[in-house]
Amino acid sequence: MKTTKNFYEKLYQNKVCFYCGLFIILISLCALLAPLISPYSFDQQFPSKALEGSSLKHWLGTDHLGRDLLSRMIYGSRMSMAVGIFTALISTFLGVLYGLVSGWLGGFTDRILMRFIDIMFSIPTLVLLILVKVLFDSFIVIEHPELKALAGTLVALSLVSWASLARVVRAQVLQSKEKLFVEASRSLGASSFRIIFIHILPNILSPIIILITFQIPSNILFESMLSFLGLGLQAPFSSWGVLVDEAWRSLSTYPRLLLAPGLMLFLTMLSFNLFGDGLRDILDPQLKNQI
Repeated sequence: MKTTKNFYEKLYQNKVCFYCGLFIILISLCALLAPLISPYSFDQQFPSKALEGSSLKHWLGTDHLGRDLLSRMIYGSRMSMAVGIFTALISTFLGVLYGLVSGWLGGFTDRILMRFIDIMFSIPTLVLLILVKVLFDSFIVIEHPELKALAGTLVALSLVSWASLARVVRAQVLQSKEKLFVEASRSLGASSFRIIFIHILPNILSPIIILITFQIPSNILFESMLSFLGLGLQAPFSSWGVLVDEAWRSLSTYPRLLLAPGLMLFLTMLSFNLFGDGLRDILDPQLKNQI
C-alpha cells in the first residue's frame, strides 16, 4: 500500500507525465464511448454539405462526401487506439515468453533463439509488416472486409513488434538468474517454472511496462502507415490513418482535412512517449541517473 501511494505521489509530481496520462485516458474514453459522444455515424453522408468548413453542426467541417470530420475522428480513435493497445499486449506476451525461455535456458538454445531475432532485425520493419499483411490477406479468408483488415493489421503488428521486447527481457533474465534470491530458491528445491514466473518475472516488470508505453504509439503509427499505403483499414471505415490517406489526396486544395487527424496522431504519440519517459524515471530512478 505504501509503495502504491509513493508511486502516485511521484506520478503527480511529474507534471508532464501526469498530464500526458490524463490525455491518454481522455482519448481512450472517447474511443470507448464513440457511439455515445459522436454527433453522427462515421459513414453518415450529407452530400449538400460536402467540403463545408467549420460550423455549429459540423465543428471540424465535412469531407468530400459530406461526412462529419469530427465524428470520423472520434470513431477513428477507437480503431487506432484498439490496434495500438491490443497489438502491444499481444507482442508483449510473445516477447516476454520468448525472452524468459531464451534467458533462462541459455547456452545453445539461447544462441539459436537470438539468431532468429537477429534475422528479424535485419529486415526493415515496414517491409516485414507489408510481407506479413500480404500473406495474411492471401491465405486467410474472412467475409467481412473490415474485420479482415483489422485482423490482418493486428497479426502483422503483433508478429513484428515483439522482438525488441524479447531482447530486453532476455537481458534482464540473464542478470536476475545470477542473483541471490534465485540461488536461494534453487537451494530450497523450487522448480524452474516457479523461479521464472514467481521470482524473476515480478522483478523485471518495470522495464516491461515502460516498453509497452513506447510500443503503443509505434503501433499506432504503423497502423496509420498501413492504412495510408492501402494495406490497412479502408474507407468508409474510419481510423486516423484512413483520414490522413483521404486528406492527402486533396492536400493542395483542402489542407484543413489533414490538420485534425495529423495533429491527433502527433499529440497521442507524443503523450505516450512522454508518459513512458516519466514512468521510466519513477520506476527505475537509477536508470535516470545514468542517462
